[in-house]
Amino acid sequence: MKGCRVLLVYPNERDMSLVPPVFGLFAALLRERGHIVDLFDCTGYDFEGKFDAAVETEKALMVKPADPASYQGVKVKQTNMYDDFAKKVEAFSPDLLAVSVTESTFLRGISLLDDFRFKRKNNILTIIGGVFPTFAPDRAFREPSIDIVCVGEGDVAFVELCERLRDSKDFTDIPNLWVKKSNGNTVKNRTGPAVDINSLPPLDFSIFEDDRYYRPMRGNIYRMLPVETHRGCPYTCTFCNSPTQNELYEAESQSKFFRKKSVEKIREELVNFKEKWNGEYVFFWADTFLAWTSNELEEFCEMYSEFKIPFWCQSRTETISDSVGGYEKLKMLKDVGLHHMSFGMEHGNEKFRREVVDRPYTNESAIAALKNPVKLDIPFTINNIIGFPDETYELAMDTVEINRQFDSFSLSCATFAPFKGTALRTLAEKRGYVDSELISPPNSSWSTLDMPKFPKEKIFALQRVFVMYSKFPKSRWPEIKKAEALTPEGDAILKNLKEEFLATYFKDSEPAINKVNN
Repeated sequence: MKGCRVLLVYPNERDMSLVPPVFGLFAALLRERGHIVDLFDCTGYDFEGKFDAAVETEKALMVKPADPASYQGVKVKQTNMYDDFAKKVEAFSPDLLAVSVTESTFLRGISLLDDFRFKRKNNILTIIGGVFPTFAPDRAFREPSIDIVCVGEGDVAFVELCERLRDSKDFTDIPNLWVKKSNGNTVKNRTGPAVDINSLPPLDFSIFEDDRYYRPMRGNIYRMLPVETHRGCPYTCTFCNSPTQNELYEAESQSKFFRKKSVEKIREELVNFKEKWNGEYVFFWADTFLAWTSNELEEFCEMYSEFKIPFWCQSRTETISDSVGGYEKLKMLKDVGLHHMSFGMEHGNEKFRREVVDRPYTNESAIAALKNPVKLDIPFTINNIIGFPDETYELAMDTVEINRQFDSFSLSCATFAPFKGTALRTLAEKRGYVDSELISPPNSSWSTLDMPKFPKEKIFALQRVFVMYSKFPKSRWPEIKKAEALTPEGDAILKNLKEEFLATYFKDSEPAINKVNN
């Protein structure tokens, strides 16, 4: 029987260079059932309002500069994205256009569908899914170019939709799907149980162009692809939607959203990564990689010793403290290929971090835990956020202060984004800092919150010098303070400081973990 023809659409607003696993997963799921799959990838196109994540993080000194993406990896496209999308649809002739979005890519995805449906007069069936439609389904459903919204995971629902389209069967009762019927009525089905992630096939990345497999890490370019080890997170950070995913699945289907893949399943995917995709570097796709039991981690390390491919992962400081054998955990991981880690600090004021961000560890415990990777010469990045609801400049400087206690290779400073489905979005709306209709743009340096005590200009000014405050000696702070000024004079000082920073901290091909000069 002839399969359904599905065109996946990736509206990559930020030119994120890592290939997202969801598209590789959907390609694998559909192809193993005989469906025909292709992809339209917006990566590399130039369009108004584009935020290039790689360029912006380099400019803010958050990563070691790498060769330009246009030379290795993502290639810049000179043609018109909307024209190319129309040509792709015409050539492929899909039965279904399927768009996966976050909040920051939602409007770009809609613009593609609107252009095709209303400007070019084509009425192909459309479905949109991802984290934003999951937590703002009514908002997504309002778009006239959207026919179906997937609320929650699409692993089962999306495949079932394609099966029924192939068989010309009614699909309005599929769990997780909200459907606009031809008579004008709508059907909003409940969310089904979370999928068994150990039942999923290895990812199929062949829908992407080969140059999309390359990504920078610590100043070098690797053939890097994601491997999922966990889905969801057991923690309850208020800026993240994972806690709300847990609540959604518990309420709708009495199932657990946070799941771990078996070590044997991960091994199967690593074999695929190595033999089929010739991967050079593993990006472990997990919110909290060390959310393993001790036995699970030992089993993983024993298995991974077969591969010893360099890898990146992220975790929390609590998972590497001495009380849980953090040094021993990290040593096992380094022995089998750990190349770089990231840890979320997010905020440096204990009271604010506990009461607003819901991360109830002490500064003392975080400082002690992060001595363990230093002892093992494991380079790591500290992730931070400024511009939280109710934050002030003085509170944000507490985050600078704690970063000065870490011997990190690099650190990041993101501006808080009030994403739908997070507790802090609710707080921001309650305080009147954002309108309930706001759709958060890509994580730019400019805040979307209107806070009298911490205006957008001050957040932007601090974000652009955050790394320098954290790494340069305090004797340089008066000069750095001048670089906060959003004036030609401030910009000139900033430029000189950046050049000095790059020459001081990112001068070698491999990092030397420098002690902070207080």
